[in-house]
Amino acid sequence: MNSVTASTLSEIRQYYVEHFPSDASQLLQSLSDDQLLYETQGFSKRTSEDVIDLLPPVQAVSLFQKTSEAARHDFLVHAPPRLLLKVLLHTEPTTREDWFDNLHHSERTEIEQLLSFPPNSVASVMESSVGTIQIGMTVDEALHQIRIESIENDSSAFVTDDQNCLVGRVTMQDLALAPGATPLRDLLAQSESPITVRVYEDYDVVAELIDDIEIDALPVVDDQMKLMGVVRHEQLRDVVETHAQADLQRMVGVSVKEHAHSRGSLAVRHRLPWLFINLLTAFLAASVVGLFENLIAQFTALAVLLPIVAGQSGNAGSQAMAVAIRGLALREISLREWYKLSRKELFVGICNGILIAIVCAVAVFVWSGQSIGLTIIISLSMVIALAIAGVAGLLVPMLLSRFGQDPATASSIILTTITDVVGFFVFLGIALILSGLI
Repeated sequence: MNSVTASTLSEIRQYYVEHFPSDASQLLQSLSDDQLLYETQGFSKRTSEDVIDLLPPVQAVSLFQKTSEAARHDFLVHAPPRLLLKVLLHTEPTTREDWFDNLHHSERTEIEQLLSFPPNSVASVMESSVGTIQIGMTVDEALHQIRIESIENDSSAFVTDDQNCLVGRVTMQDLALAPGATPLRDLLAQSESPITVRVYEDYDVVAELIDDIEIDALPVVDDQMKLMGVVRHEQLRDVVETHAQADLQRMVGVSVKEHAHSRGSLAVRHRLPWLFINLLTAFLAASVVGLFENLIAQFTALAVLLPIVAGQSGNAGSQAMAVAIRGLALREISLREWYKLSRKELFVGICNGILIAIVCAVAVFVWSGQSIGLTIIISLSMVIALAIAGVAGLLVPMLLSRFGQDPATASSIILTTITDVVGFFVFLGIALILSGLI
């Protein structure tokens, strides 16, 4: 009775993973490693791959390490490239070598070739198992092969030569309407050359290309035009979204290896270094305020207004930074455009600063009992601080990129330091100059 119950539960779980992947992903990520292993026992090979696909990389590796040696071998040999790379790129090299020891030479060579491509390349998201038809076939022979091999390439089929080099692409409609004895060469002569992507190209660029040409899938080839696989729009979208989530974590100094149910010790280890850096930068901002200690003691209203300028400049900088990081990630902007983009952000900062300053001036004028001095100080400092913050929000990620760093790496921590220091210094500096009007 218990065995039947366990089998039934396993089937229910598999059905849930296969038919409700979004909900299943949230549920799976909420489980501990041991719970995850227990709940996924007895899953079919396909459903087990779905589980790996739904988990964050670190959690996927933890589960993979706990599976049986036979299951690991089967995964390494048969899993799609994107799942292989998801696991292997987040695994220690020594552990990888142990796994590879049980593979045949040809299997190991194929995986090592896959690992040789850049982590963000199309190779990491493509499907390597692609059904094809050969250039020497007739339409009847091509349709027969499509039926017996259950080729599923959306609304078209890829045509290759004897060396597996991509020759073209024919639509299922053309195949269905053409006479059975028609050579595929004749159909290809009437069609355009297929759009292809190289196996080492960045998947962010390819995702943008697929959006522009509105196509569901693109063939992936090497430099000799050999067909390596196919990349689909849905897979690219999921990967780009995951990449964007990782960028959001890095922007605030949180490791991409951490997820909601990570151990507390792991979270502390990855977050603490950035918090120490943030503490040092906070002391730097505090030291700027310390320079004007006597001024603040004389005019305590300045201490009340100080966070307003710093807060607004921080928000303005974050807006510019978000646009810059997205532009760099999608290749919309280049480092050579820094001057033109800086002028734009300066203009935006001044315009926003003036509009915000008008509203702020009215509020401060009423709050301070009609103090002209405080009104002028808050207005001038708001315009200057927002203008500088906008330019800083652009240049921080661009400079990180220029020096070979991820532009999303703790950008917000660096930017917050700049906007705080500038905001405090500008506000208190102007207050010192115009102290006679307060």
